[in-house]
Amino acid sequence: MALCGKSVTLVFIVVCIITSVWWPSMPSWQWLLFGMLALTALMKLRFAFIGLSVNFIALGVFLGCMIVILHGNVMAYQRQTLFQVGGDITINGTVTRAFSKKSHGYEAIIVVDRVDSDKLLPFLKPKIRLFSSRSLEVGSQFITTVKMKPIFGWMNEAGLDSEKQAMSKGIVAAAVVNKQSKWIIRSQPSHRQIVIEQISKQITDLKHHALIRALAFNDRTGLDDSDWQSLRDSGLIHLISISGLHIGMAFSFGLVIGWLIRYFIPRYAFLPHFLGLIVALMYAWLANFSLPTTRAFSVCVIYLILRVFLIHWSAWRVVLLALVVQLCIEPFAILSISFWLSYLSVGAVLLTVNAVQRQPQSKWTALLVLLKVQIVLTALIVPISGYFFSGTSLISLFYNLFFIPWFGLLVVPLMFLALIISLLSSSLASVIWLLLDWSLWPLSWSLPFASGYWYILNQQMILLVSVICGLLLFGRFLKSNGFIVLLLITCSLVLFRERPKHQWRLDVLDVGHGLAVLIEKNNQWLLYDTGKAWIGGSIAEHVIAPILYQRGVSRLDTLIISHMDSDHSGGRAYIEEQFTPRHKVSSQYLNSYQACVAGNSWLWQGLRFEVLWPPSRVTRAYNPHSCVIRVVDPISQFRVMLTGDIESVSEWMLARQADKLTSDVMLVPHHGSKTSSNLSFIQSVSPKLAIASLAKGNQWNMPAKQVVNNYQQQQAHWLDTGENGQVTVHVTGQSWYFNTKRTGTFTSWYRQMLRKGVE
Repeated sequence: MALCGKSVTLVFIVVCIITSVWWPSMPSWQWLLFGMLALTALMKLRFAFIGLSVNFIALGVFLGCMIVILHGNVMAYQRQTLFQVGGDITINGTVTRAFSKKSHGYEAIIVVDRVDSDKLLPFLKPKIRLFSSRSLEVGSQFITTVKMKPIFGWMNEAGLDSEKQAMSKGIVAAAVVNKQSKWIIRSQPSHRQIVIEQISKQITDLKHHALIRALAFNDRTGLDDSDWQSLRDSGLIHLISISGLHIGMAFSFGLVIGWLIRYFIPRYAFLPHFLGLIVALMYAWLANFSLPTTRAFSVCVIYLILRVFLIHWSAWRVVLLALVVQLCIEPFAILSISFWLSYLSVGAVLLTVNAVQRQPQSKWTALLVLLKVQIVLTALIVPISGYFFSGTSLISLFYNLFFIPWFGLLVVPLMFLALIISLLSSSLASVIWLLLDWSLWPLSWSLPFASGYWYILNQQMILLVSVICGLLLFGRFLKSNGFIVLLLITCSLVLFRERPKHQWRLDVLDVGHGLAVLIEKNNQWLLYDTGKAWIGGSIAEHVIAPILYQRGVSRLDTLIISHMDSDHSGGRAYIEEQFTPRHKVSSQYLNSYQACVAGNSWLWQGLRFEVLWPPSRVTRAYNPHSCVIRVVDPISQFRVMLTGDIESVSEWMLARQADKLTSDVMLVPHHGSKTSSNLSFIQSVSPKLAIASLAKGNQWNMPAKQVVNNYQQQQAHWLDTGENGQVTVHVTGQSWYFNTKRTGTFTSWYRQMLRKGVE
């Protein structure tokens, strides 16, 4: 009972921490005292609750709350320390992550040691995202002047969420180095960086040096998008990204070496385990203690402690304790995708092993058992992959059957051997690095054959697969007839559940400074503008594609580019490659694009698209040449105007045909800039709802106050994506309504904290 009670306590610690991200506010330090008093009172009570002692439940809830309150208040204090001055501040910082190239400079994660002249205590040192015009080596210390900024992320139904990402890494703010600022730098590369540079010189000329760096140091900068797509299509990303699997291999490698040594020195009983732990620790250190490696290493530590003290725990309980240990250190890691991938994958492995162990082993050879394990594990990974990546690999079973043993028995041991010998003899290590390079040839040779085997799963399919997997796992508790009936009922409910009652919808996505609008009707999709692009990414890749994949879209029907400014057309190439639109429209002369010229019109899924501007096609479409379209629903007479970035002159000319402009909803031209949205144009359109696509806290101070006033004077309801997130307009029969992703849903305490600036 005591052991069961402790497990209950651990479970409720985890549950409390996981649910903390939905708290409306962060309790202050004083709540800890109240919690202690409440816990003391509850510990005096000895009654049962659903078969479990309330004491253990209360203890778990209290400890979970205490962990969250401690970490939450520390982060709030760190943020307050950075913003309390209100202007530029001088910081002493240490670079903890390598600088990455951005469109206008470099970005890195740093730890702030001093603010102005005030030295910070170790546990109160904030972690921030630094933007500068120069890069520094990892481990470098510096002094410079910066301007602090809150963290404003995009809020959409899917895709990149900078606020959630920052919180999961413990980042409390962003900082921009002033161009005129002077730097005082003390370059002091970390020991890890020195080791990496020393080894990198030995593998530079190898064909697979990018893969080796990813495997050895968790440095994936050498892998391009095509590499990741091939790894995704084959289902082998987990073998290249250092994870718990690799730490387990490292532990096993040390274990084997320890057994060989113990053969000659038998008196050291725990030498293999301690050596395995040391190898695992060194590998986690080389991987910079990423979340999956720390999780796996904590499992190794707990396993060793249990072995030393002869304590027998199930694998489930060991993983549960490791989970609690990690959450005590990083409770907000629960906001990270890698956290859920790690633990859900471990859970899938344990469920698979348990399912196989229950079967009569005499009927299976070792090969057949391995095959069954991989089949069950692949099935359980499908809903996990579908939820996080909106798809799954159709051939991952075959690739994993070969490459998991190949990596475990050959590639990873060769890599560990090369890493160890590199520190002793570079000439001898070069031979082993060459062998490792050869061992990766089957992987690079086979990856191109996986192209095209990535299957997109929409939310309905993910739910269906999850239900089927759950029933197959726990169906043994039901009689065969009951299991079949329950399976059929569940599948019917999922497949034939009531669909949303809108005839069509329009989504103005939250893409920062830029524009991307999705229109959906009859399971067909039209995209108006693609948002911006930057070095190594784009809105199309990080926002639009995840939303389309989540909805099960593999191809667009129509793509419209309003004009060729990068914040509107930056993702055009990506969309054309990934979603191959059947029809393309632009006001600029582009190959295979139809003309967007005033007077043109067409029907799309029963909706009439009326082109109002520009009067002619141009060689280069700038703001004044934006493709302005009014979308009319002939049934409901609902009208929406898509305006691009037209400016006052274009608006004045459009206002001369006021009878063609009236619309219920309009996109605010040019992100709410004072160069657009003149009063006569707004009066001609007479919108009930005005939506501006813009970045909160942008450098151009959009939207201009006068612009907002102009719309409000015309009784138009104002929304902007920077403040409200993704805006969705639903058209249902003769009526329409809208909702927003940020203000229309619950806002968590951590989002409020990160978006808040000066006190």
